[in-house]
Amino acid sequence: MSPLKNLILTIVFISITIKSASQNVDFCGTVNYTQIVNFDFEYLENYLLTFSGSESLYEEVEIKTSNTTKKTLNSDLGTTNAIIGGRKNTTAKFYYNNKVSFYFKDNFSDEVLFVKENSFSWNWNLHNETKKIGKFISNKATIKFRGREYIAWYTNDIPLPYGPWKFQGLPGLILEVYDIDEVFHIVPNKITLDNKNKCEISLNKEAFKNTLNIKNYLKRKEEIIENIFAEMSSRLPKGSKPLKLNKNCKDCKQEIERFNEDN
Repeated sequence: MSPLKNLILTIVFISITIKSASQNVDFCGTVNYTQIVNFDFEYLENYLLTFSGSESLYEEVEIKTSNTTKKTLNSDLGTTNAIIGGRKNTTAKFYYNNKVSFYFKDNFSDEVLFVKENSFSWNWNLHNETKKIGKFISNKATIKFRGREYIAWYTNDIPLPYGPWKFQGLPGLILEVYDIDEVFHIVPNKITLDNKNKCEISLNKEAFKNTLNIKNYLKRKEEIIENIFAEMSSRLPKGSKPLKLNKNCKDCKQEIERFNEDN
């Protein structure tokens, strides 16, 4: 065999080896995140993302309880009564991704809802812009997801397609993400790699057999909100107009995901 053919075969072999190695990442790790929601008030939650080459779990930690309250919001369009859901149930919310299926557990107004999410085409737009997050060089990516435009920063130093909340599908781990309206922001606090003792993901997979789909999940959330309105209306003075959920009030729908809009 000629030296040129030997060189070509060697290059092909090295290319295949590198590609195979990048697809079978042999390390795992954890990232501590703070998740911030800022509508008329700021609400913070703490999460831990545990990941390996085959799966990831974004799970709530350091859970705080709160009470359901009623708040009057004033704007140029008038006055709106808002219900700020409290929390007594400390069951942790989580988002589980095994690259094939995606599940999440929500704790909505103290009712635990377990949902299987259909696959979504994560058609990210990749940009040349970079910045440093901790010791990691991070690349910029953008996408529109359920009515909001997001900016994400991911690192190729951790070549796994995971991220916080529902975000996924980039060439590297997503370290930070936020929407352009500054309503939703997820920031990393601590990144730990190659710690095998913290990379074990333990979940009761039997519970995955009894899940809601998104349609039934949204329906149940609406029922819960209507029940809250009814309960608070029962406490109003006699003769007061009962509180009702206005499904057509665009300004009242303070949701991260806008399911009625194009993705």
